[in-house]
Amino acid sequence: MSGTTDQAAFRLATFLVTAARDLVDEPAIYGPFRMVDAVDRLMAGVFDDDFLRDLKPTLEREKQKVMSDRDAFVTWLDELAAKFASEAKRRNLAEEGR
Repeated sequence: MSGTTDQAAFRLATFLVTAARDLVDEPAIYGPFRMVDAVDRLMAGVFDDDFLRDLKPTLEREKQKVMSDRDAFVTWLDELAAKFASEAKRRNLAEEGR
């Protein structure tokens, strides 16, 4: 890893460790929010990936629903997981075709 990537990875790891501790005392719904926030942080600095880059603005907007509309947040998480599954399938099939 480069120095910049190492720093970004360390910042993400620090966030995940401290978020894990916070989750002990926070409401359960904050867990999914913390995980999505970690993905947002990952998108911001570690990888140059078209799929992630295109998804970032939506992720930044939709993750805020955890505070105002739990049901909409959960629905969005389902949709987000489906998008990632579809992209993973596309990439796996492309990899098999090599």
